[in-house]
Amino acid sequence: MANAKPTKTTITKETRKRMPGRGKSERNKILDAMKRCGKTEDGFYDLLVTKGHDEEDSFTFKELLIRMSPVPKAVNPMYEFPFDEKGSHHKQSMQIVNAISKGKIPSDIGHSIINTISSMLNIQEKTDFEERLKAIEDASEQD
Repeated sequence: MANAKPTKTTITKETRKRMPGRGKSERNKILDAMKRCGKTEDGFYDLLVTKGHDEEDSFTFKELLIRMSPVPKAVNPMYEFPFDEKGSHHKQSMQIVNAISKGKIPSDIGHSIINTISSMLNIQEKTDFEERLKAIEDASEQD
C-alpha cells in the first residue's frame, strides 16, 4: 500500500530501485551449486539419511535426530507478585526489585521483566520522535 502523503523519510519505488538488493539466500546458493553438479534436493536428503544410518558417522545421525525430534525449549514457571499495571514505569520496576528481594521471583526473571519495560520505553520514545519528525516535515511542506 503506497503512502498517500510521502515525506522525506518515505521509501518510494524510485528510491527502492536505487537500493541494493538482498541477493540470494544461502539455501538458494546451495541449491544452485547442487544443480550445477547434477544433484537434486531430494537426492541430498536421500544421501543425508543414508549417512545417518552409517554407524561410523555419529554426527549426521545426531543432526537428523535433532531435526526430527527437537529438544523442547525451556519455559519459565509462572510467578505471582504485586504488580500495578497502571503504575509508572519507575514504580513497576521498584515492585519487581521488591519482589526479587522478598524471594517471590528469581533475579534473572526480574531482570528480564525490567529489560522488557525498558525496551517498551525505548520503542515509545522512538515512536514519539517519528511522529514529531513527521509533524515538523508536514508543517515545513505547508510553508
